[in-house]
Amino acid sequence: MKKILFIISSKAGKTEFDVKIEDLLALEKKAPRDIEIEVIETKYKGHIDKIIEDFAKEEICEKYAIICGGDGSLNELVNASYGKYISIGLIPTGTGNDFAKNFDYRNFNLEKVFSFYTRPIDLIQINEKLCINVTSLGFDTQVLKEAYRFLEKNPKLGKKAYIKAVISSLKNIQYENLKIKMFMENGENKEIEGDFLISAICNGAFYGSGFNPAPEASLCDGLINLITAEKIPFYKLPFMILKYKKGKHKTSPQLNEYKISSGEISSDTDFLANIDGEIFTTNKLNFKVIPSAISWIYFED
Repeated sequence: MKKILFIISSKAGKTEFDVKIEDLLALEKKAPRDIEIEVIETKYKGHIDKIIEDFAKEEICEKYAIICGGDGSLNELVNASYGKYISIGLIPTGTGNDFAKNFDYRNFNLEKVFSFYTRPIDLIQINEKLCINVTSLGFDTQVLKEAYRFLEKNPKLGKKAYIKAVISSLKNIQYENLKIKMFMENGENKEIEGDFLISAICNGAFYGSGFNPAPEASLCDGLINLITAEKIPFYKLPFMILKYKKGKHKTSPQLNEYKISSGEISSDTDFLANIDGEIFTTNKLNFKVIPSAISWIYFED
């Protein structure tokens, strides 16, 4: 017997996918005989933890949990499901939907939820938390904080909030003085130190509502793509940001990409960072890739 648990995030923002609880409940009539359907909408912060805790206790052969939400809700599902033999998937109903950009959802519709296969993908451990997409610090997190401020004032802005936030954040550019230790793909250790505009620890290729910091990133290569941006003359910033958004920044002399398995980023002062869009403050990030960490649901075309 198989069971698909749909979790609808009550905090998801404006989105191109409009999935209602009634749409998911209607799938019960269309489900194959060997698939049971349950739909739960989150009611409070931390509810996903309780939902998955209860789901893990059920005596069912194959368990699948699909979140209808954004990157933040997906991160909650990852942290709750890790190690519990539950395959997870995503119907992107958030504002940015950046992790979903690693897949092709152009032809997706709810009828396809019964046609899927699973494969393991990597995760990144960041201090005591898990990251499925991107953890970053510096200018991009300043932009994210500003975007959240705009969305709080006007939720209808949707993705436009991120563009407004970039323009607004350019008025107050800040660099972080960081020491970065890396364990490289070839087994060597490397250390760099200096003032950085951006440091992005990437499992997926996209973040920040469509920015493409790591075009070559793979979810199943057992590696982290670490992107760093050093000091950039202000007059070059707008052009660099456009290239960075399109993933065409590889030739930029101020940006570097390292393929690594683990590392540490530290500073003498606290800095603003985010894990899959959830903002926090710290002065040290210890991180490592966890290869083939979780079973991911791929919807068939």
